[in-house]
Amino acid sequence: MAIAMTAAAAVALTACSNTPSSTSSSASALSLKIGTILPQTGTLATLGPPEIEGVNLAVADINKAKAGITVSAIQKDSGDTSTNIATQSVTSLLSSDVGAIIGAASSSVSLTVIDQIAKAKVVEFSGANTSPVFSTYKDDGYYFRDAPSDVLQGRVLGQAVLKGGAINVAVLYQNDSYGQGLNDSVKSAIETGGGTLASDVSFDPAATNFSAEVSKSLASKPDAFIVISFDQIKSIAQEIDKAGYPFSKVWGSDGNYGVIDPSFKNVDIAGAQFTNPGVVASTEFKDRLQAQAKTDGAKELSVFSYAPETYDATTLIALASLVGGKTDGTTIRDNLQQVSEGGTKCDSFAACAKLVTAGTKDIDYEGVSGPISLDKNGDPSQAYVTIYKYAKGNTNSATGSEFGDLTK
Repeated sequence: MAIAMTAAAAVALTACSNTPSSTSSSASALSLKIGTILPQTGTLATLGPPEIEGVNLAVADINKAKAGITVSAIQKDSGDTSTNIATQSVTSLLSSDVGAIIGAASSSVSLTVIDQIAKAKVVEFSGANTSPVFSTYKDDGYYFRDAPSDVLQGRVLGQAVLKGGAINVAVLYQNDSYGQGLNDSVKSAIETGGGTLASDVSFDPAATNFSAEVSKSLASKPDAFIVISFDQIKSIAQEIDKAGYPFSKVWGSDGNYGVIDPSFKNVDIAGAQFTNPGVVASTEFKDRLQAQAKTDGAKELSVFSYAPETYDATTLIALASLVGGKTDGTTIRDNLQQVSEGGTKCDSFAACAKLVTAGTKDIDYEGVSGPISLDKNGDPSQAYVTIYKYAKGNTNSATGSEFGDLTK
């Protein structure tokens, strides 16, 4: 999905280097440049618009606060793993001396650039990566995320399916780091909860036809069918419909959520339910995002997945820079955990910055996506997972959110 953006959102307003020697040491004159690699094209393009506007809104709020730091953002496409767009985008951003990069949305895409970013001593902060791989990845501490690991999403998804009365469950998942990690977590939750795995079928993320995989999955006559994919769900749903399997027994993960919307007329998936890490965006926050999209010349948002998380990631990066007094990646890395947990609580950039300028360095930003509380691995230790249910006409609404503590 191509995103129209204003020059103000796409071009850096002020320059800064990602080396301490060329950044201000005074919190009264900081100029922070961040980049983004978010999906404007590819299999996860549905998530691009809300994440991009989450960043743009946070930048606007930070600059409006006039708290001694100015932030500018350079927006780049991440594409997907079928292209080399992410590497090209990161190369361009690093040459522009950004201190941090927001993204990618896809765990698999992030894994293609994480080494490149960490080697440059620049922070990578994703609002949507959920693969468990990142929790132990050797990134020298430069990688962070505020979307919870799929250890939590898989647990919630598996438990929700069992609570719905299913015992014999089939799983169809895309064969990459995202699909494998979530599949492992879902299977564990189902088996631990007393259910059985009717079938466990993988597919190539680059495939365009899924009739064989869907047929193999449904041949096991499952009580429930879990699909773990990205925009492949459009084709998979049509195969499910052809097979006559009821969508009231179909479940899916965050990569599926929002891909099918009222504009999709090929099949109606009323009854299907999908999990999505994060809280339900408040009406006020959605309205502000829509206003920001209008300001940026972008299309009206139809989904809001991970917008709260990218908003909070941008805010946390700015606060880490403000506390550290510099805008280089190492300073941001060294202060991100400190501004996210254990200190004096504050719920906006302006409120947190006021504490910092008053001399309180140990703050605890409570964001629009939840408590966050980054741990030593750069993971959120607490998070929410929301379940969305589809109705006739491919509309959907949240049915509830599950809170999870990953320290337990």
